[in-house]
Amino acid sequence: MDSKFDRSMFIRLFIIQCLAVVSVSQSFDFFYFVQQWPGSYCDTDASCCYPTTGKPAQEFGIHGLWPNYNDGSYPSNCDSDNPYDESKISDLISRLQADWPTLACPSRNGSKFWAHEWNKHGTCSEPVLDQHGYFEASLNLKENLDIFQILQNAGIRADGNIYSLSSIKEAIKSAIGYTPGITCNEDASGNSQLYEVYICVDTSSSNIIECPSNPSTLVKLLLIGCLSVVCVAEDFDFFYFVQQWPGSYCDTKTSCCYPTTGKPAADFGIHGLWPNYNDGSYPSNCDPSNPFDQSEISDLRSSMQKEWPTLACPSSSGIAFWTHEWEKHGTCSESVIDQHGYFEAALNLKKKINLLQALESAGIQPNGDSYTLQNITGAVKDATGFTPFIECNVDESGNSQLYQVYLCVDTSGSDLIECPVFPHGQCALKLRVKVTFYKSSKKLGLNLKFGLTRDRFQKNLLREHGGSYKRRCWAQPKFICASTRPAKTSLSVLSFQGDDVLPKFSSLNFD
Repeated sequence: MDSKFDRSMFIRLFIIQCLAVVSVSQSFDFFYFVQQWPGSYCDTDASCCYPTTGKPAQEFGIHGLWPNYNDGSYPSNCDSDNPYDESKISDLISRLQADWPTLACPSRNGSKFWAHEWNKHGTCSEPVLDQHGYFEASLNLKENLDIFQILQNAGIRADGNIYSLSSIKEAIKSAIGYTPGITCNEDASGNSQLYEVYICVDTSSSNIIECPSNPSTLVKLLLIGCLSVVCVAEDFDFFYFVQQWPGSYCDTKTSCCYPTTGKPAADFGIHGLWPNYNDGSYPSNCDPSNPFDQSEISDLRSSMQKEWPTLACPSSSGIAFWTHEWEKHGTCSESVIDQHGYFEAALNLKKKINLLQALESAGIQPNGDSYTLQNITGAVKDATGFTPFIECNVDESGNSQLYQVYLCVDTSGSDLIECPVFPHGQCALKLRVKVTFYKSSKKLGLNLKFGLTRDRFQKNLLREHGGSYKRRCWAQPKFICASTRPAKTSLSVLSFQGDDVLPKFSSLNFD
């Protein structure tokens, strides 16, 4: 991990059956100017509503102007003393409503969306832009970057023809002089769809530049009254071996359940072994003709239940989880390893990489002391010989928490290597330490306070919830960060919670 990445993520770790994280912001290297296609937003959220100002135009809308570092990480929430103030941008409101609309439900006028973008991203541009300048710069960039018109001018239309992703990227590059980044998500039916277009801008916010790195995918766009995407597999450059902390998974999901095989260990579990490209993009769903077949891994099943457990509700054996991992990621490693070899390789890596033991061996104990991120990454590096990437998420209270640890592996699936590229994201500013208790099918939502013993906790549980306390309740310590990663590319018709429909672009999302 380079020095800028280390400086931009300073984490304090309070360990009382959990870890906590803190980061420190600093100046940035460039902006991402991000426009999103509304149909793709709507088809991946639980609901989608018109703004109170009326139906938005069928065009790309602004998502944000995001300060970023050259290594892919980014600062966030840099100045809590300078919150969003709509009076400072009153002359821009009509333009913001047209070009930066909100699609969240219930219907809103956009103020909450703009407040989020300013507070999270805009405050980190204060060395260059004040609040008015930040929004004005975004609107001016939108005027000069009409993505939908650019595609139409290049003859890319919903006319039934097939276009390569390179043709779409080239259309945008020909119009603006620089290569865009394309990110995608999945619609409600699992189809891949174009979600956002990233353009890089210098720190003045006025000049477009070449992005330090660009996501790339091999997809084709099939336009038949809409755009849809077919992913094309190819060889890959390395694997991400990803282990996740179960407490952080549980505290950001609507529910968290034991596997049917019983309570999992309070240990990192395997999330996946993911083929990746050196530019940060990745192949996926490469061979639908070779679906998951549990008979091929029958000798590995007991090890997988222990080391690769599922925490999804309702309780299950793990088959659905492993199926997803093989079909989305494993099929893209077929040029190297078959289905049995894929899961065996992941299990062997887990045996080699004991993250909790690595921390304990470095003296990082659940004793209430504070530790820097450098000490934590150093502990893993000392144990493995290679630098890890730390991914975080946010719990239900908005606290940043450690979620996953990434280590890179060569294409054989057996040897660790230095990561050619890290995923995007960093840990957020402030966090608290807590342990959340769960039933096998329901989260109780109680926090274990400092100095509160389990016996006292159980008594409090009885008082607050009534009934008898059952041993089925369990606690997972949770590591407390925030992560964002761009994705890959489509246009079909999506129902809107209004009178009309919006077209949508379709593609594949990063985990």
